[in-house]
Amino acid sequence: MIDILFLFPKTGEDIGASIAPPFGVLCASSLLNKENYKIKVIDQRTDKNWKNQIKSALKSNPLFVGISTMTGSQIYYALEMAKTVRKNNKDIKIVWGGTHPTIIPQQTLENEYVDIIVRGEGEETCLELAKRIEKNKDYSKLKGINLNPQRKYLDINKLPETPWKIINVKKYISKSLYIEGGNKMLDIGETSRGCPFLCKFCCSSYIKKGTWRPLTAKNTIKKIINDVTRFNLDSIWIRDDNFYVDLKRNKEIFKGMIKEKIDIKWYTAGTRIDAFKKMQPNFIKLLKKSGGNSFKFGAESGSDRILKMINKGQTKQDIINANLKAKRYDLIPAYSFMCGFPTETMKEFLDTVNLMIKLSKDNSKAILEALCIFTPHPGTPLFDLAIKHGLKPEKKLDNWATYSYYNKAHTPWLNKERRKLLQNAADICICGGVIKPVIETIKNPIEKAAYLAILSPINKYYKYRWENKYFKYDPFLKIIRLARKIKLDKTIILSSD
Repeated sequence: MIDILFLFPKTGEDIGASIAPPFGVLCASSLLNKENYKIKVIDQRTDKNWKNQIKSALKSNPLFVGISTMTGSQIYYALEMAKTVRKNNKDIKIVWGGTHPTIIPQQTLENEYVDIIVRGEGEETCLELAKRIEKNKDYSKLKGINLNPQRKYLDINKLPETPWKIINVKKYISKSLYIEGGNKMLDIGETSRGCPFLCKFCCSSYIKKGTWRPLTAKNTIKKIINDVTRFNLDSIWIRDDNFYVDLKRNKEIFKGMIKEKIDIKWYTAGTRIDAFKKMQPNFIKLLKKSGGNSFKFGAESGSDRILKMINKGQTKQDIINANLKAKRYDLIPAYSFMCGFPTETMKEFLDTVNLMIKLSKDNSKAILEALCIFTPHPGTPLFDLAIKHGLKPEKKLDNWATYSYYNKAHTPWLNKERRKLLQNAADICICGGVIKPVIETIKNPIEKAAYLAILSPINKYYKYRWENKYFKYDPFLKIIRLARKIKLDKTIILSSD
């Protein structure tokens, strides 16, 4: 018997340690689980036989089917799953949640495979919706659904613990990308929600209106102990938008972990350069003693003008200094960068590449996660800037499924030559850098061996091309992109030609 069926669509290139637990549906399920509703989760990334699983689950005639999605290729897969639901049960309500329905509600509701949307945080809304459907009561004016007013933000300290029992957690435990000897790493989710800073490209900050709500240090330590003990982990990833907002709280957490003798290594999703700048030697000593060994920095650009334009609150020199500070304290810094912003010049793009190369040379432990081509996210100030530079917002939910920098309609400020150059640089950065360590985290030995057989020989070649900024035509990139298209069901990534 299943009361609620939740579906989590693929996001695109889901491999190895990049496949985290489906927190969108785990959060939405937490109060339902506490109220003893029977929940089934089907994760398209890990459940290969997902169509038959959906068909089987629908035989229980659940109260509704929930789908979590964000803008981009995940919408394609979400529609694929929704169509499977409708094909097998035309009467059941299909409820969409996540960032995209929250930001673009009316348009999402107009799609034939969407009956209801949940906007904002879904814990309370999903519980009330289930109760009303169960009792055949009217839910049309329920807060948090469709175009109705959204709910007030929750006190996350009052929420129940992660309902791990509704998924097979073993599928999400992997070798760590950043932690040496981290062979049983799990993304344990959030210890806080939101971020008080308003980077102009980040939809999360604008959805949550710059709020930040933490678990108390005591509740954070309790969560870590419970999850580490339950799954016998040797390393964890804490998925906060911004873990280091309150350094005093961080110190309490470190001291608690040390006191409880939690023998693990850990890292967090996002760290601001300016927060790292404030960390004193005693703070870093506590952090390392508690098991922290790395930082994931959103460096974003090597141009001070671009950094100011996107409201990042840091300079190029701040990034260089942070890298040297990480080296001094034997910490692993991992950096993400973007290029292709509206108004970005060729010199500013090269400034970013040169900074990335410098970070690697200055610190042998520095990891370049990616050079992403900027794609403006709906609901952010940079989306409005992109519109001024020719972007035409999509008018149907289906069309957002192909929303990508690969599609020239979504980055009209880039001419054909510039788009190809940036695409080559982005792919060369990945192939010459982090892709091999990511593949090492794949659990399936046959799949891992297949990837390594293809990519290992060219890893050094592309590292050489990256360090020397050889970004023009390369025939091997066509083969790699063809493999990527096949991986993404041939439909998501469009040609930029």
